[in-house]
Amino acid sequence: MSGGRVRGGQGAPALEPAGLTTRKQQLLAAVDGLLEEGFALAQAMAEHPELSLREYETSRLQRAFLESRGFSIRPGPGGLETAYVADRAGQAAAPRVALLAEMDALPEIGHACGHNLSGPASLVAAVALAAHHPAEELHVRVVGCPAEEIGVGKRRLVEAGVFEGVDAAMMAHASDMRRAHRLFLGNHKFEAVFRGRASHAAAYPELGRNALDGVVAFYVSVGLLRQQLPREVRVHVIVSDGGRAPNVIPERAAARVWVRALQREVLRETVERVQACARGAAEATETELDIEVDPSSSPPLRPCLPLAELYARQLAFLGLPESGHGPEEHIGSSDITHVSQVVPTIHPNFPIGRDLKLHTRAFADAARGPRAREGLAEAARALALTAQELALVPEERRHVRRAFEQAEG
Repeated sequence: MSGGRVRGGQGAPALEPAGLTTRKQQLLAAVDGLLEEGFALAQAMAEHPELSLREYETSRLQRAFLESRGFSIRPGPGGLETAYVADRAGQAAAPRVALLAEMDALPEIGHACGHNLSGPASLVAAVALAAHHPAEELHVRVVGCPAEEIGVGKRRLVEAGVFEGVDAAMMAHASDMRRAHRLFLGNHKFEAVFRGRASHAAAYPELGRNALDGVVAFYVSVGLLRQQLPREVRVHVIVSDGGRAPNVIPERAAARVWVRALQREVLRETVERVQACARGAAEATETELDIEVDPSSSPPLRPCLPLAELYARQLAFLGLPESGHGPEEHIGSSDITHVSQVVPTIHPNFPIGRDLKLHTRAFADAARGPRAREGLAEAARALALTAQELALVPEERRHVRRAFEQAEG
């Protein structure tokens, strides 16, 4: 999997249709005319954050923004009540671009991931594209994506066929960095459930088989295993069930586990080694083991460098230098990796401050602060320009498609 940096789109097709620069300026004017209303939507989301799968008002506001500008709305794809697909349909042969609009917030700390900016940025870009490009040039789709924070929304949307026939999918995420190419770790989630035999902990301890001992032995084994794991691998373990009463030997105990890696094969091998630790712990403690896989697991991102390079060229056109961070620096996991398996996908970063850390109160404050408006404008402009050039330059689309098909899946 490529971890290469993107700098100005090196290696991209050197094609520019006559008048493209003029079209870009016209599109930027359309974006700028929507920014005040887009930022008002961002502020409304920040003031009324909604948790995963409960984004009712956010979904309503986003759908109203699009419907009032001629988009047709299909609510509830994939059985997700707050999800939607909004189309400004193009002609049958027109390129199709999907802009993703996330909605959910975090418990207690609100939009500490900046979804109140990334969602409206996609909406502003989509409306500007639809207003500027006739139906024969571009089919614009907005996908309302709930529940990113719990990792289930986009997987369900992919399974529902929302991205079939789409040439590219994109969104941008708030950060303290500006980078066009960003990777995501695959995340295999499971629970290791140990089952023993209950007994009175003082009167008949010899009759019991302590399921919590299985969890403790497993936890220690994983700690030792970490010494031999590749540098980019992450393994997180918590005790999710430790028993119910100190005077009863636990007959059930469990550990919740996340295993993350950048490459599919490394992820698979690491999961096998971690689960081998669980099996060894069960044998040592004479307990039984069940492995329960979490459906919100996600694969690593399937990268598409030419699409990221195209976004980087738009940043250069806007006079916005990238911050120098590599695509593998300071990354986690996201359900957008499910989208990247079926369609060329990018998820670049735009800055809203300095020295910010995701999922903190400071980030939530920044996502509604003075730099937030600038960040939303940057994301909307760069996304719109990327989609425009992809639509107008057939060789760009072919280049992106070839790279996607050759990338590790």
